[in-house]
Amino acid sequence: ELADRVALPLMVHIGSGPPTMDEIVDLLRPGDILTHCFTGGDHRIAAPGMATRADIRALHDRGLVLDIGHGTGSFSYETTEAALAEGLLPDVISSDIHQMSVQGPMFDLPTTLSKFLALGLSLPDVIERATSRPAAAMRRPDLGTLRPGSWADLALFRLEEGDYEFHDVHMTPRRGSQLLVNTLTIVAGEPLPRVAERERMVWATLPEHQEGRQRRP
Repeated sequence: ELADRVALPLMVHIGSGPPTMDEIVDLLRPGDILTHCFTGGDHRIAAPGMATRADIRALHDRGLVLDIGHGTGSFSYETTEAALAEGLLPDVISSDIHQMSVQGPMFDLPTTLSKFLALGLSLPDVIERATSRPAAAMRRPDLGTLRPGSWADLALFRLEEGDYEFHDVHMTPRRGSQLLVNTLTIVAGEPLPRVAERERMVWATLPEHQEGRQRRP
């Protein structure tokens, strides 16, 4: 009701219940955002040997936005590859960045984008899903664009070639040959200075299966 009142989409986080996925689907509308869409938890929408949920596919065809939201516990290669095999691509590739996820295996948005290059998406498809598509999902056409007169918010990357290993949140590895590395960020026309990493909060402890196994690609 509040989302309708302010004419904004509802963003729904999935992973493990309760509620059930059926209960969540009943509340979703075209234009709403389903984040952690390729989770490996109870709410998974696809899996090897399991067709993508028909209700999610139907909603997606009508405008439901599928958002990655990698984070510390919300991105599974198994789910992602099953969905991609059926032609179901995410609309937004996002990091869900916080003091736990920056320790890996998410690390940062460029690394997250690089995982989708390794999974077979093209560079233009990946960049679009981190710029203009999330802007459209938020109903902010003034963002995520280089049109004259738009905000001068820019991220510059170097595309490195090599042999890289990328992990999902279950520490399942996949190999890739390209890595995006941020070289400069500009916000409202001004370069954003690089800052020292902040001291981690006491709660920022990785799950046991991830602890001590983190290594940047």
